[in-house]
Amino acid sequence: MDLGIIGGADGPTVIFVSGNPAGLILALLLVLAVTAAGLWLFRRRRKK
Repeated sequence: MDLGIIGGADGPTVIFVSGNPAGLILALLLVLAVTAAGLWLFRRRRKK
């Protein structure tokens, strides 16, 4: 499975995934976990 992330400070982030379906599910779970962690950290910093 291959996972590529392209993004910058001034534009949208794009995630490219290729491989078998099991790898795709794993990659989607990884992306969701990173997104959830980012949102949690963002909310935690704003409360201070």
